[in-house]
Amino acid sequence: MKFFKKTSNLVLIGIALIAVIGGAWYFTQPNAADETAASELQTAKVRTGDLVITAAGAGTVLPFEQIDLGFRTSGVVTEVNVGMGQQVDTGAVLARLDDADEQLAFSQAKINLNALFTPAGIAEYQIDWANAQDTYDAAVINLQYYIGTDRYYWEIEVSEAQQVLDLLNADTQAIETAKADAQKALERAQANLKAAEFRYITEYVPYYFTYTWIDEETGEEITEAIPPSVTEVTLARATLEQTKTALADAEAALEILQSGDRALLVQSLVAADGTALAKIKAIYLAYENTRFALEYTQLIAPFDGSVVALNVTKGQSVTTSPMMTLATTNRLMVRFYLDETDVSKAAAGNPVVFTLDAYPDATVTGKILLMEPALQIVDGTPVVVVWASLPEDAPFTILSGMTVEAEVIAAEAHDTLLVPVQALRELTPGSFAVFVVQSDGSLKMAPVTVGLRDFANAEILSGLKVGDVVSTGTVETK
Repeated sequence: MKFFKKTSNLVLIGIALIAVIGGAWYFTQPNAADETAASELQTAKVRTGDLVITAAGAGTVLPFEQIDLGFRTSGVVTEVNVGMGQQVDTGAVLARLDDADEQLAFSQAKINLNALFTPAGIAEYQIDWANAQDTYDAAVINLQYYIGTDRYYWEIEVSEAQQVLDLLNADTQAIETAKADAQKALERAQANLKAAEFRYITEYVPYYFTYTWIDEETGEEITEAIPPSVTEVTLARATLEQTKTALADAEAALEILQSGDRALLVQSLVAADGTALAKIKAIYLAYENTRFALEYTQLIAPFDGSVVALNVTKGQSVTTSPMMTLATTNRLMVRFYLDETDVSKAAAGNPVVFTLDAYPDATVTGKILLMEPALQIVDGTPVVVVWASLPEDAPFTILSGMTVEAEVIAAEAHDTLLVPVQALRELTPGSFAVFVVQSDGSLKMAPVTVGLRDFANAEILSGLKVGDVVSTGTVETK
């Protein structure tokens, strides 16, 4: 009996332990309902709104144009015609040096130039032309004497026929029959030249270059045909070319003076030395040089602007160092910097909203003019350098050197469909879909066309409508 009683107690204790352990296991296990409650679907409604893609930067206001001005020669200042801050027009004489010597030299050069176009001046160059013609004719006769008139004629014919053929071959629109005719003409001229060269040796040289002398040893009379030397012929050809150039220059000089058009004087700059045209060249260059020297005594405004720096007084001796600065104070622009990751946003024409440190509660809008083609390092960071315009009718005073903050509007869409970017699912590069929540709570995938995107929202061009509910993912809610 005692043994049985003891065994019964052990059984009861074992049953109790099993019950405790089983209960603990049961109450520590999550059920299906708990799992569903622990994960909630996140959604968002498709809405309409505005989406603006921007890039922020900072920079400085600068004049659209600015230049340091100084005389191009040294001298004593006799006039200062502007003051600090004065507005000037293009071409205005800002200051002047003592120009007595330059005025005298220019006046004399002008007289000499004008004399060219007088009847006496033209007559002088008519004489030069006649002399050049005589010299050329003599050179032709001299060469004909050495090589023969027949050979001289056919050398010219061959040269001209070759030029015609070369021009036709270079002309892509020339017909083949014309090329063939030109080739035949060249071959005929070459054949005639060859015949002329034969007659030159067999007939011309014996007739014109036969010499007779007495042999000093034998006393015998010797007769021999000796053609002109290569040196003699070469010299005759060179002389002809020189006289041809001189004649062409004399003709050009006479045509310029007879036309009365002084703009044609620039043609004299290519004249060969020692020709009639070279004389005109010397007179023309003297005129131009003295004119430039006189202009160099004046400080001229190269554009409309304001004097923003002035460091010269009347009576002061100056060199070519800058002495005043001209800037377009009523036409300004901004140079600003963007992070290199925003380079795609810095397209010419994109609007830029500027906030000046001097006017923190106001903005003005300009446009990007250009982006510099290379990055710069600013404070150790690579940046994109951008130039943008400023409006000329700003409602407040803007000064060169002011600091600005810039916001580039790279793209914008207004009253467009928007969804959070978390709703997008990229299927392939550039191809997207979203999960639309159905009325029964299920999800249906819908392909969409995406437009602009920023860090928060995406523009939907097609595939959704206002009020659609899309999934943006799930979140744990323990």
